[in-house]
Amino acid sequence: MDHNHHLLWHFRPRKELNQIYITMILRNFALSLLSLFVPLYLYNELSYSLQETLYFFIFYAVIFAISTPLAAKFSSRYGVKHSILLSVPFYLLFVLLLQLLTSFPIPLSIIASCLGISLAFFWMGMHLIFYQASHKNHRGEESGKRTGFSIIPTMVGPLIAGILIKYVGFWSVFVLAALVLFGSAIILFFSKEKYIRYNFSLSSVVDKEHWKNSLFFVSRGSRVIAEGVIWPLFIFVILDDYVSLGLVGFILSGASALLIVIIGKYSDHTDKRKILRWINGFESFSWIVRALARTVGQVYLTTIFGALTYGGREAPLEALEYDKARSTDPVGYFVSREVFICLGRILLLVFVLITDSLSGGLIFNGFVNLAAFLF
Repeated sequence: MDHNHHLLWHFRPRKELNQIYITMILRNFALSLLSLFVPLYLYNELSYSLQETLYFFIFYAVIFAISTPLAAKFSSRYGVKHSILLSVPFYLLFVLLLQLLTSFPIPLSIIASCLGISLAFFWMGMHLIFYQASHKNHRGEESGKRTGFSIIPTMVGPLIAGILIKYVGFWSVFVLAALVLFGSAIILFFSKEKYIRYNFSLSSVVDKEHWKNSLFFVSRGSRVIAEGVIWPLFIFVILDDYVSLGLVGFILSGASALLIVIIGKYSDHTDKRKILRWINGFESFSWIVRALARTVGQVYLTTIFGALTYGGREAPLEALEYDKARSTDPVGYFVSREVFICLGRILLLVFVLITDSLSGGLIFNGFVNLAAFLF
């Protein structure tokens, strides 16, 4: 019976899943073209203080949280694919305003708002469309492909952008990225639009049914900020070079992408929780050793270690998240998920502001990450 099911799964129409994979690949390629190492761009290039830089990300997380139920409501009326499409102009406006910061005193709160709105509308649409298109018995493999394949283009995007900026100018990169971003969203419309039912209320956002996962979601948000904000700021002091920082990102992306795809497929044939219990301690430890890095060699070694632990756990973890959504109201689940993740972002940023310690923030994230054992 299982053998027949496996054959049927491979031969059944998988057009929508393939569209999702292509969308994520194109989107991440476009974002990597526009990648500005945002925390370093604000802190190092534009000379904002560390506090101002961290406040930027706090404001973005607050707007992200507020916009998430609005994105769910929009998806229920206009469709989840239109939610993804609407995220594109907000992201392009975010990048454009960042570029104009060198000439005009634009409030960081406005720029952060554009980023928060864009990501809220994109991820609400993407979570719901992937939830509907993925298959329970193969969700580990499908989550692995979605995440792993989308990482690969980020390894070449910055190189292409660098060449274009040097010989043609920034605006050529901006136009190319805009076309690719819109194209990535439009690909989803090659299959019919999907609609959901969602009635917004404050109680639905903090439904006690979702509170049992709240600590885990908070840990997810803390990790996003640790990886995307605190770690780049921390290691730039050691590396003091954008090329070296890019190489660190290249190593992190390559090792993570490969493992996510491999472990994702493997996790469909074993107990996903057993994989997480085995690897989560190493993931937490990786953040503690990152905080202790003081030399270039140590940065590279801890980056490789972190890439391996992240790549080993991400696909089965994502698959379990979508499985949990199936057992409850999926829209309410994803809304609460994003709100608590934003809370985790804010929690780590506030901790770093209070302690004035980037390394302390990395260690804090390592301990918060242990909440994954509760999931």
